[in-house]
Amino acid sequence: MASLTETAYYTRRTINWIIFAMIAYIVLRMLWGVASSLWLAVFPPKPPPPTHSFGRLPALVFPSPQASPSGRLTYRLETIEGTVPPASESATVYFMPKSAANLLALTKTQDFAQRLGFSPTPIQETKTIYRFNDAQLPLRKLRYDIVSSNFIQRYSFEDDTALFNEKNLPLPKTAESEAKSMLQTYDLYPPDLAGGTVKTIFLKLSGNSLTPTSSLSQADAMRLDFFRKPIGDMPLLTPDPDQASVSFVFSGSNVSGKRILQFAYTYWPIDYQTSSTYALKPSAEAWQELVDGGGYIARYPNNGTDITVRTVYLAYYDSFEPQTYLQPIFVFDGDNGYLAYVQGVAREWME
Repeated sequence: MASLTETAYYTRRTINWIIFAMIAYIVLRMLWGVASSLWLAVFPPKPPPPTHSFGRLPALVFPSPQASPSGRLTYRLETIEGTVPPASESATVYFMPKSAANLLALTKTQDFAQRLGFSPTPIQETKTIYRFNDAQLPLRKLRYDIVSSNFIQRYSFEDDTALFNEKNLPLPKTAESEAKSMLQTYDLYPPDLAGGTVKTIFLKLSGNSLTPTSSLSQADAMRLDFFRKPIGDMPLLTPDPDQASVSFVFSGSNVSGKRILQFAYTYWPIDYQTSSTYALKPSAEAWQELVDGGGYIARYPNNGTDITVRTVYLAYYDSFEPQTYLQPIFVFDGDNGYLAYVQGVAREWME
């Protein structure tokens, strides 16, 4: 029979071994975690192959080219990497469902027009577009597409420039709050719009048009653009990257019908639950396509025809026109305001 001394000795040894084993387990686990992280950093796993579930995609339709500077543009690439940075091999494409016409569409539109202060009696312009007039302010009109539910409310300030004599423009945050409240009131503020950013531009009357100016003190009007939130790290860019498809133009008039000079709403829903991955063209191929005169120049440089591109990244093209799928584009960002888009999906998966 073991003595108490022997029992205490073996008990202490057992406890010491248990402590040692626990420390060794913790150290080995930490080393394994560091080694795994280093391995994945050096040898990252390949992403799953693209699924191409929608088949061949329709080519993106960019707007007609804007008036370009005289002469052909010449390009120079000066990125941080010194070359066209490699892009991911694939990206997600999202389905964009379209609304179908229904018998109640016109009735709902008439109710909406009346809530905005227009006469509910419509004037049909096309098969789907109806116009509504304001009996009190003939220069104020609403054009509404009863299928897509997109519309533009506009006051023809060109024929009433005297309204700009009133200089009661709201502060930017006040105008933003008022615009958001209006979108929420009419159920026009879906999550991807509410989660996006709002850009404010001050405008000054020049002849019969409004042009950007630098400060509120010089402004006759104020434009607010509501952009959709990015998908991951990829922003959604419109044909005019400085203008969103949902926007307001505020004046300083005290007349309620003249306070909002324009309320433009073009929103094409995205089905974020219905998507597929597609192979992308190499970024070097997209660059060569741009240099060869392809792609779409969303913003020409402020001066000159020599273009220096500083940044290349992926984004989604949020068209003003209906499209079946939300597709990725390569964006080339350069000096003096230059910005250009090139279709991102590999050629073999385009119609």
